[in-house]
Amino acid sequence: MTELVSARERRAHGPWSDLAIHTIGWRAFQDLCSQVCEVVLSRPVEIFREAQDGGQDAVFLIPSGSEAPAIGTIQCKHTAEARKALKVGDLSGEIEHVEELVKAGLADTYVFMTNMSIDAPIAVKMRARLRALGVRKPHILGSQYIVRVIRSSARLRALVPQVYGLGDLTSIVDERLTEQSRALLDSWIPKLRTYVPTKSHRDAVSAISDHGVVLLLGNPSSGKSAIGAIISTIASENPDSTVLALTSPRDFEAGWNPNDPGRFFWIDDAFGSNVLRDDYVQDWASAFSKLRAAVKHGNRFLLTSRKHIYEGARRRLGQRNLAQFKDGSAVVDVGDLTFDEKAQILYNHINFGEQSQVWRSSVKPYLAAAAAVENFLPGIAERLGDPNFTKRLSPSEPSLVRFMREPTEHLVDTVNSLDDQLQAALILVYVHQAGFDPNDHDLLAAQAVAKLTGHPITKIQDSFEELKGSFLKLSGQRWTFAHPTILDALTEVMRQKPHMMAALIRGAPIDTILGSFTCEESPLIRDALVIPAALDDALVERLGRTPDELHRNWMLFHFLYYRASEVVFSKVVQQYPDLLERSSWRSDPIIDDPKLAIYGRANRLRLLPDYLREEAADSLVLAAHDGLDASFFEEDDMLGLLSPLRLVSMGMGLRTTVLPSLENRIDEIAADSDLDDEPDSHFVKLLDLLDRVEALGVDADAAALIEEARDQVGRSVEELEKRKCERDEEDESDTDWTHIVTQKKEETAVPPAATRSTFDDIDK
Repeated sequence: MTELVSARERRAHGPWSDLAIHTIGWRAFQDLCSQVCEVVLSRPVEIFREAQDGGQDAVFLIPSGSEAPAIGTIQCKHTAEARKALKVGDLSGEIEHVEELVKAGLADTYVFMTNMSIDAPIAVKMRARLRALGVRKPHILGSQYIVRVIRSSARLRALVPQVYGLGDLTSIVDERLTEQSRALLDSWIPKLRTYVPTKSHRDAVSAISDHGVVLLLGNPSSGKSAIGAIISTIASENPDSTVLALTSPRDFEAGWNPNDPGRFFWIDDAFGSNVLRDDYVQDWASAFSKLRAAVKHGNRFLLTSRKHIYEGARRRLGQRNLAQFKDGSAVVDVGDLTFDEKAQILYNHINFGEQSQVWRSSVKPYLAAAAAVENFLPGIAERLGDPNFTKRLSPSEPSLVRFMREPTEHLVDTVNSLDDQLQAALILVYVHQAGFDPNDHDLLAAQAVAKLTGHPITKIQDSFEELKGSFLKLSGQRWTFAHPTILDALTEVMRQKPHMMAALIRGAPIDTILGSFTCEESPLIRDALVIPAALDDALVERLGRTPDELHRNWMLFHFLYYRASEVVFSKVVQQYPDLLERSSWRSDPIIDDPKLAIYGRANRLRLLPDYLREEAADSLVLAAHDGLDASFFEEDDMLGLLSPLRLVSMGMGLRTTVLPSLENRIDEIAADSDLDDEPDSHFVKLLDLLDRVEALGVDADAAALIEEARDQVGRSVEELEKRKCERDEEDESDTDWTHIVTQKKEETAVPPAATRSTFDDIDK
């Protein structure tokens, strides 16, 4: 009987199958050699000097141990030729160096490392030649040895993660990924060869090791997602780990299994991709308690966010934020790169890109200047390797520097230069901001794009493949933007085309409108698409047809309060009064409740019925008396829901009922406290309430009760801190993440400044 075998099963995965080390460039090969030595020898290896023979190699010292001076030398030589074999003559240029090292007592052991293949007879002859020169322990190590070490050492792959992109390492990774994340990580594998480990990479790994969670912050194109993909891939090497790449906090709540302690959650753009998603903030406010529990069970988390988006989320979360995010211990700011790191990143992207050799030669003299740009962004460097983004770029220093310094303007020009059908494909993905799935998408939105652009949906979808890899990527069945900055550029393009806005307002999914648009006369929201006042009526109609669901009602109320102009708000309330009576999520603290917020706004505009005002007032009083939540005092519109008489009545209730009961309530709060939170965070609302009651004016007895309550809170916080320390000492996680901790090289010996350029062989 004939047995069918898949291509994957037939593929060789032996330790000797080749990796494309010849493609990484001479400087990256030096780094790889030093890391191989550190892993194999378990000793630090430092750069000693640049060779003086035209820069074809570099020399490293091997410390012999604590009781003797450095006696070993490693010579590494890189070639960009794929199948080049080492010859005995290749050692000729090193004879003088070897003789000098032997005389200096630095070559008792001499290791010659290269990415060339080595035949056994050649290695024998070279070792004999070295012994004749005085080397006692000569070693000749070629590509076969380096590949075998890479394949056998997860730690080495963590130290030099770009090797994942150099060849077929899927046998290491694939079997340990879940189906829902396999496609996403697979799409990153080819990009890993361009990756340059930086201080941010090391800090992220340390934060996960120390806290079980890390938040990577950075501007668009700063490399947050790349670090997330790298660390997620490395995490998948742990046989006890399951990597889940998620898109929202709600996905985490659905994907967390308390019985599976080995899950690694990678959540990119955790608070929104290009605009702060207020519903995500609301979700995280409740999900962080589950995240803490998941970390305690051995799960690990990596979140990313743009800086300005997280700053908005941080203010909204307040005390509900994760403790490690509040104190910054698990927050890593991505983007502080050295010139050498920037130069290697730029080299890798161009070296592994699709540019012609002629183009590389033409820009080679100006690449150092491009790498020196102060606000250098890895994601923009990647575009220099893609001809789709450089068709209008002249090969000159000013052009390259401007490309790196002003990326948005160039990207907008690039999008505008695409033909109409390709632009239509980008717009179709744009209106489906969670991604366009050909088998599961919004039919009305798709029809609106087809009508707007004049291209049938089938023709538009045919264009996806042409945009794949540059503007779009395929994650599972869903088409999304290859990078969030492309979405930013589309937003700018749409701003410049008012006729498109009209079609989008009528056809875009309501979640896109509620989450990413804002009205012209409302406070400016960075990166949001502004709806001109001329389209107010069309917007009001779409808002009025929002589905009556808890999640979407919350988003609708939030839009009406924070993003709707006075005109739009008034028209919606007057034309669709039933919207005000819809049910929605509850928010804590109450000042963040968008339903009560729009009640306050409607009340100020004299558009709120009296019975709804009374219901809102009851909710505020209940929050203060039962929830010890007086946060609404900060919001004038919300406070305006209480009549003067009701406000006085509430104050009396706080004095006569709440203050005398605080001793028991403080004990209850302390008993129910989550030790994963900061101890004082449990009493924030109570202390705020005391401050507000005191500010209203109280008698001496009430003042004494307030002071006693504050003292009791102080004692409770101290007791919780003690319990937390005892718990942490007894219950430290046993999860081993040491295999992804990177080492930091010794920096006692620095190469001279006037050395070979990183871009020397970029056009070879």
